Amino acid sequence: MRGLYIHIPFCNNLCPYCHFYSVVDNDGSLQEKYIFALIKEMQMLENKVFDTIYIGGGTPSALNILLLEKLINAIDSNIIYKGSEFSIEANPESVTDDFISLIHNSKISRVSLGVQSFFDDVLKLLGRIHSGKQAEKAAYKILNINKDLNMDIIYDIPYTDNLKSMKTLKKVIDINPSHISAYSYDAEDTGYLKGFNNDDTLFLEIEEFCETHGFYKYETSNFAKAGKESIHNSLYWQGEEYTGLGVSAYSMVYIDKNMRKRYNHGNNIEKYIINPEHIENIEIISSEDALIEDIIFGLRMKKGVNLANLEKKFGKIDKNLLNKIEENINNGLLVREGQCIKTTKRGSLGLEWLSCSLLP
Repeated sequence: MRGLYIHIPFCNNLCPYCHFYSVVDNDGSLQEKYIFALIKEMQMLENKVFDTIYIGGGTPSALNILLLEKLINAIDSNIIYKGSEFSIEANPESVTDDFISLIHNSKISRVSLGVQSFFDDVLKLLGRIHSGKQAEKAAYKILNINKDLNMDIIYDIPYTDNLKSMKTLKKVIDINPSHISAYSYDAEDTGYLKGFNNDDTLFLEIEEFCETHGFYKYETSNFAKAGKESIHNSLYWQGEEYTGLGVSAYSMVYIDKNMRKRYNHGNNIEKYIINPEHIENIEIISSEDALIEDIIFGLRMKKGVNLANLEKKFGKIDKNLLNKIEENINNGLLVREGQCIKTTKRGSLGLEWLSCSLLP
């Protein structure tokens, strides 16, 4: 399978905790130039066949509605979409009637809504500009046009009562989307609210509450009703090819059976507009490193990693790596089920440490 990611870097404001590349374009002077460059890059693609499409950001719903329509029409004209999943991200304050009408009449099948919390004081702390009421209304607008809905929330937020996070999750479940993304707050990337040490994580409580209410955990931060897992995001975790269009967007392609090339467009919108073909940060990933990547990303998935399938793909697995896996099994961080290895609950709590322990 192949995925197409399209980055829209515009936001109505910049959330201080967010590390994704975005800019505020209050007068709209960059938007038209950017969409023109984006379409130009799209037209230059050699292989235009994709199973999934994901328009992310930034805030795609903050884009001028006529430009968003132009982009969607360009996708229809230039991309051969095989119909597996077509997602777009949105923030509640920009889910307007015009946005809903455009999405309703498009091939977009899934909307990912950045809720984060239903409590206005928590939203203010996070630097969000929507209210809890706006988030609720936006969610129902999306459901009313029969699109699959993902709702993003954040928990373990510094200086915040954990009860508010659980109440937010309960309200999300009451709204009844098809998918929930629940992220533990992490200040490491941006430093915002850094220094607050909260070891009282809700990680396991979030998992138990979601699964009790029919949302199956299929990845460390993602829960879905049966058959509603994100196909596009699963491509990343399963080592499939993807192409990124737009400033800061990454691509990964195979350059032979096992070796990979990963690259992006850099984090400068002006440079991208001038030359949308420009790429930076080219990385060649050896077969040995690709194997490690597939294990580390695969362990994020609830189903784990099938070692027999990896041996078919990469050849015999190095004995030192197998020994490290065995050590983590003996330490109660991994469990073996047939040919699969999976994280235990304790292992999933320390997934970053566990992943580092498998590196050469």
